[in-house]
Amino acid sequence: MGWHSLFLLILITLVGLFSFLILNLNSNIVHLDLVFYEFEISLGFVLMSFFLLGIFVTVILEIAFFFRKKGTNK
Repeated sequence: MGWHSLFLLILITLVGLFSFLILNLNSNIVHLDLVFYEFEISLGFVLMSFFLLGIFVTVILEIAFFFRKKGTNK
């Protein structure tokens, strides 16, 4: 197993641990009011949702950047 694989395994483990801690330590109820719906969810779930949404948006933008950069180099 290379250093990159070991680093990736440690990173995934730390993200999972911090996710577990965020979900368990932030158990306050938050009232989320959308246009037609009203939700009562825990603060930890809201934090994790926006964290994962941020990761997803960042990955999509990075993929678009690298494909555009790859196309201009040819």
